[in-house]
Amino acid sequence: MITILLILLVIAIVLFTHFVVTYLIENDIKIVGVLFAFVGVIAAIVVMEFIISGMAEFVSGELAIFYRDN
Repeated sequence: MITILLILLVIAIVLFTHFVVTYLIENDIKIVGVLFAFVGVIAAIVVMEFIISGMAEFVSGELAIFYRDN
């Protein structure tokens, strides 16, 4: 469930960053727009790391039934 919320958060970050950067660049505030784009990309990467680690933990838990603990 948390993975779905994190995926929605990534989509929200990307859309918000896109619209804000587009607005800033159209109004000739290019430096702030580029910096905001970098911050948006870094935030999306951090959230994606949480998504990937959660999926890896889920898959490893599901595959644990194939291994015996002696």
